[in-house]
Amino acid sequence: MKIATADIGGTNTRFALFKKNKFWSKVKFETNKNNYRETLNHIAHLCNLHKIECLALCIPGPADYDKGIVLNTPNLPGWVNKNIKKYLFKHTNLKEIITENDANVMALANHKYYKQKKSDVTQFFTVSTGLGAGLIINDQIYVGKNHLAQEIARAPLGTDEDDSFHLLPYSVELYASGTGIELRYNKLTGEKLNAKKIFALYPNNENAKKIINEGIDSLARTISTSLAFLNPSLVVFGGSVSEHNNWFIEKAIEKAKTYTIKSQYQNVKFAFDPYTDFSAVMGLYCLAKDKFK
Repeated sequence: MKIATADIGGTNTRFALFKKNKFWSKVKFETNKNNYRETLNHIAHLCNLHKIECLALCIPGPADYDKGIVLNTPNLPGWVNKNIKKYLFKHTNLKEIITENDANVMALANHKYYKQKKSDVTQFFTVSTGLGAGLIINDQIYVGKNHLAQEIARAPLGTDEDDSFHLLPYSVELYASGTGIELRYNKLTGEKLNAKKIFALYPNNENAKKIINEGIDSLARTISTSLAFLNPSLVVFGGSVSEHNNWFIEKAIEKAKTYTIKSQYQNVKFAFDPYTDFSAVMGLYCLAKDKFK
């Protein structure tokens, strides 16, 4: 069965083809946040062009992954309650569509890359436009009761109560994500800067230091909480913020040490995602390949 994979992200969509378990072709284009049809039409065109039979697809969560319906995703307002599977089946000749959460398949890709054993536990965090997480236990993605395990954006691990944004008070995504950093910096200063510029200001700007240090602390709490509940053997960080600001992650890892008992902290390995931008599409390929082997 000819397999392709696609990752619909909050900023960009990635599409990949494979040969002999390696990338053969990779395409990246902007996700239309308000018009889901535009993005899906591009994916459908690529599937038809390459005569794809099975598409493994990341859709933004929270979602009904069995039915392929986006539920309530704050970063893609035009996608809420849209049936992605139904639309793609209608506009392609696909025989199979597998849908999964992006952070879950990123976790799977890294679990395999770092050669984790079945007895190992891999925790993955994607620090990007938003904040997500994925978990591998017994070589399988752990999805919970209704596929909402590791949906951590609203976890109350932020440093302050603030109900003036689109998420719940204390939501960790308001602190440890590109969008959250932008929103909180704008509220503090009245300046609309993107996350890249705010990070660049960090060494010499007190406002940038305040916002980013609170992000570091919130991410450290998140790491420590994961170590306490799950006792993972490996914690991996991916996403654009992680990729371009390793020091932000490293500071959070170091601070997590102060929140964590020694026996939990010293037995875990911390690492960065080697696949960077295309981690999810590699994980999707692993998922599809395992299903059809």
